[in-house]
Amino acid sequence: MADSDEEQIEELKAWWAENGNSLVITIVVALAVVFGYRAWQNSEAEAAEAASTLYESISVAVRDAPATAPSAEVLTSLRSLGNQLKTDYPDSTYAHFGALHMAKIAADRKEYETAEIELMWMLDNDVDGILEPVARMRLALVLVEQDRADEALQMLSVDIELGAHAVSWHETQGDIYYQMGDNENARAAYQKAVDLLSEDDSPRPMLMAKLQDLPVTPSAEEATQVAE
Repeated sequence: MADSDEEQIEELKAWWAENGNSLVITIVVALAVVFGYRAWQNSEAEAAEAASTLYESISVAVRDAPATAPSAEVLTSLRSLGNQLKTDYPDSTYAHFGALHMAKIAADRKEYETAEIELMWMLDNDVDGILEPVARMRLALVLVEQDRADEALQMLSVDIELGAHAVSWHETQGDIYYQMGDNENARAAYQKAVDLLSEDDSPRPMLMAKLQDLPVTPSAEEATQVAE
């Protein structure tokens, strides 16, 4: 029995000599993965909390600002917070919402180039699919204000999931066509928006008025028949 025990001990020693280092390494790596993943989770949670705090600061500042326009001091603070969100947490939804806030403030101040920069940043940084239609519509309107209607239409020519923004999307297209003097395409876009209204949608009297104010353009054949 003793010989057997000694043989087993010797075999164990030999096995450890051959495999001990790799076993230790495997254990260390496994522990590193576990603790590393937990550290990553904690880091992600901390980053999300920090981004949320920054965004909340922007929301509060915008809410408490005078109805006309934020003061120079508040505006400087808002820009600082918005830039920090984009720099430190560019992948967060909070950064994209912050950019929307900053774009609206800039547009209200007729600083259209600044608003364009904020909205383009969203599109260039993997904006969430739910927010992309909003960013594109607002950017299109900003481009129109800069006499860049063709670019505005291109911004709305992409094939993306519109969801609840479909009616507003086509209405915005109609507004742009109308400003370009293209009444035929404006009417078609407004009609598409009206057709997409559902029973659950709120009444859109302005949209209906836009459509009704545009006369139906007769086709070439119809115009010829009228002339005869």
